[in-house]
Amino acid sequence: MTLEAALVVPMALCSIVLLIYFAFFLYGKCLLTQDAYILAFRSTKQNNTGWEDDPAVFVAERASDILGKKYFGNDKPVVSTAESGKTVTVTGMARACHRAMGRYFLKPQSGWDYKVFMKATKREPAKHIRTFKRLKDIGKDLSDGL
Repeated sequence: MTLEAALVVPMALCSIVLLIYFAFFLYGKCLLTQDAYILAFRSTKQNNTGWEDDPAVFVAERASDILGKKYFGNDKPVVSTAESGKTVTVTGMARACHRAMGRYFLKPQSGWDYKVFMKATKREPAKHIRTFKRLKDIGKDLSDGL
């Protein structure tokens, strides 16, 4: 009974701890994906309302408010922004680094890094609606003339 306990209990304990750390990793990655998309989406909307801010400036100013203190078990993420045409891309990087089990073969000592890319496109729905309505009116005028 002692030999089984000496082998099974540490293995079960390591497995449970590894599952908890992997849950922290997934939790952080899901939160970062959500927050990166919120930042990208809001940076595209602020330009449509006539604000003069660049999307990179908008994201830099509001990143700490959106990210907050909810990344339990992970380092605070680093967020960067890129813009090409009408598309804004927000990149977030963070690490789930835990001190326990650092020397065992199950967990790398450097931690688990994760990176997310979220894109949002600037859209002007009012402009699209006006264009569609105008095309519809032109089509109606042409069909009435025939």
